[in-house]
Amino acid sequence: MGLFDFLFGKKKQDPSFTLGVVNFFKGDDNSSDLMVVGFVKGSIKVGDEIVVTNMSCVTKTPVKTTVLSLMVPEGELQEASDTMVMARVQDGAKLDIYKGTVLHSENASDEQRYNAYIAALGIAFEDEQECKLTKEDCERLAASDISEIWQLYYKAHAEEAKQFEAKQVLLNYKRRELYKLIREKLFLLDDVYVVYSVETDEPYLFSHASEDEKGTLSVTMPMARLIPSSYIHNLKESFGKNEIFDFKRIENGPDKEGIRNFIRDLCIYDGIRGIQYCGEKTTILAEQLVDLPRYKGMDEKEIPVMNPNVIKWLYLARQLGKLNTKDKKTLSKVYLYQFYEALKIAKFIAPMRLHGYDQLLEENPQTDVEPNIPFDLAMQPGKTKEWTLKVYTDWKRLRKHYGEDCKALIVTLDEQLAFHDVVINPGDHPMAAATITEELYNEVK
Repeated sequence: MGLFDFLFGKKKQDPSFTLGVVNFFKGDDNSSDLMVVGFVKGSIKVGDEIVVTNMSCVTKTPVKTTVLSLMVPEGELQEASDTMVMARVQDGAKLDIYKGTVLHSENASDEQRYNAYIAALGIAFEDEQECKLTKEDCERLAASDISEIWQLYYKAHAEEAKQFEAKQVLLNYKRRELYKLIREKLFLLDDVYVVYSVETDEPYLFSHASEDEKGTLSVTMPMARLIPSSYIHNLKESFGKNEIFDFKRIENGPDKEGIRNFIRDLCIYDGIRGIQYCGEKTTILAEQLVDLPRYKGMDEKEIPVMNPNVIKWLYLARQLGKLNTKDKKTLSKVYLYQFYEALKIAKFIAPMRLHGYDQLLEENPQTDVEPNIPFDLAMQPGKTKEWTLKVYTDWKRLRKHYGEDCKALIVTLDEQLAFHDVVINPGDHPMAAATITEELYNEVK
């Protein structure tokens, strides 16, 4: 103990408290004060200064007000601890308080606030409303609020739904109802965070493998995980314990198309089948989120080169990291087998430089053909052969490195490996690329 503490005593920090709002209404006197009902964790007193936090929209500048009165069924009291209470909040009607809002002391931790928020949603929407959202609920709740409500409802009814068909029908109905609201609100956000893989520097593919009675492994459809920006500091603590994850912010932009376009590109180019929003139980398929291109009936030459299966299986294998467990080694074999299966039918884009092309256009401005023009393909030193040919799985990745005007040749591995090694998607992050040699390809093939 220091001399100052010895002489004057060390000031004790006041204990923290939280109150998750379950319901609210205006008082009979038509003032701007608001009556809020919720469960107090800790002790709250009349006259306490409180911070008002909506977990779906955490602001940098805390909104503060004061507790004017407290009431329980037995009557008014000056202090309440660990109980349901009705509190009169000064000017609460002006503070955007709704079901799930957390009123708390300034020293309440992120974890305490989040727990109070989830408890309030559970009481309000699972216990009291049976997941029936009012018109006002639908207007005021954010996409993340609705995702949390769905996950609480699913957790409470999933086991029962496995036993009774009527319960399964109801569960599916609630899923469709709440997912519709989440979709509408998700695309109106200013931004969202995406969980990335440190290994590939690409969105982490959340997928589970399971083994049936015969020992056959099956893999669930890979999903990207989106996190509201208001959650990111809280979730970084839990995700941060695992060094395989990173987080990147996706801006929605002034036209509110950024998140939609990001999800669409993941589905088209990376083989991701949908998203998980906030948690793994809020899983929305790509077809329910964005319009995907349809190529059925089109001439094969008109279909742009894309290889979502190549990317999907490669990234699933890469994000395993070190193969230091039996399960990881088994999964790696499954993923790489599927990766090489996808390579057999894949077409790739090889960047090329044409010599004399500009002069040809000047002399023949109407020509659509490039006869006998010498060209170079993009190469780097080889691994088993003198040169390695650079190829890309899609135009988006190629143009990222070579620009919009880059010319290219469409190739397959079969026709190239006899002459060169091939590297797929070379770039800034080696683990997002793959080098294929003729010997390895033929061995797997």
